[in-house]
Amino acid sequence: MALVTLDTTTVAETDRLDFWRSTVCDQFVPLDVRPSTGGLVSGRVTAASVAGTHLRRIASVPHRFDRTVRQVRSADEDFLQIALARRGRTLVVQDGREAVIGPGEFVIYDSSRPFTFVTSDCFEYQVCLHPKGSLPLSAAETAAVTAITFDGRRGIGAMLPPLLSSLNRAIGDDVPEAAQEAVARTIGDVFVALVRSTVPAAVPENLHVTRARGFIREHIADRDLDPAGVAAACAISVSYLHKLFAEEGTTVAGAIREERLQGAWADLRRPELAHVGVGAIGARWGMPDPAAFSRAFRTRFGRSPKAHRES
Repeated sequence: MALVTLDTTTVAETDRLDFWRSTVCDQFVPLDVRPSTGGLVSGRVTAASVAGTHLRRIASVPHRFDRTVRQVRSADEDFLQIALARRGRTLVVQDGREAVIGPGEFVIYDSSRPFTFVTSDCFEYQVCLHPKGSLPLSAAETAAVTAITFDGRRGIGAMLPPLLSSLNRAIGDDVPEAAQEAVARTIGDVFVALVRSTVPAAVPENLHVTRARGFIREHIADRDLDPAGVAAACAISVSYLHKLFAEEGTTVAGAIREERLQGAWADLRRPELAHVGVGAIGARWGMPDPAAFSRAFRTRFGRSPKAHRES
């Protein structure tokens, strides 16, 4: 968790703009970085990482930052990100929504899709970048919460500012690797709490979809669970069931797979199940083939079931 500080004042004036652009892209994600000032650009980034989660603090003059389609397509890793405003006001645009954040407010945004930040004056943010693959969140859930203003002074949002401040104080300490993993999991849990505190109100489900998901949860251990069985239980046609799930941005098979992987993900973290083999955990959730379970888990969460349990 060693702290690194990068400041434009440490380089020659003629090199500052190039230095600043490369610093922002290296420490966050590749972006089009356009300061709105005509004179010398000034800016500072402090950076630290803990078990794959990146903590950043950035301050500079007014800017426009754009994450383009081209940059998204060439990305190696996707992050769900939080930007907490400490100074200045910023317009954030993603997924067809616009949000304005000021001091004490924050926004969630996703590096796997284009976004724009436009600051109206000098700004300072605390930013957290958490790997999407390690979060038990669906694409529909994350897409529903981007570019929405969260208040960091009340509700669940009030958890975030003190957490980031405490992490800043801890940076530089000799934190054991096992403790770093726990810190990263705590940060991930905050992401999940923020998303799921918002999504139910933002994404109401069709009644048939609600019934279908309930049936899936009740019969998830059945390895033969399939769309035809779900449709029959809901007294609708398979084609109509597929249409309803497509409107939700997913598929029936995808929903079954996600429910199984989410359950296995949680069970692998439960200390009371530490004596149960990884293959048996998969079987509990309707995935009796250990190799297929491991492949699906790695694809979804970016690590093997064994590595997830050991972390």
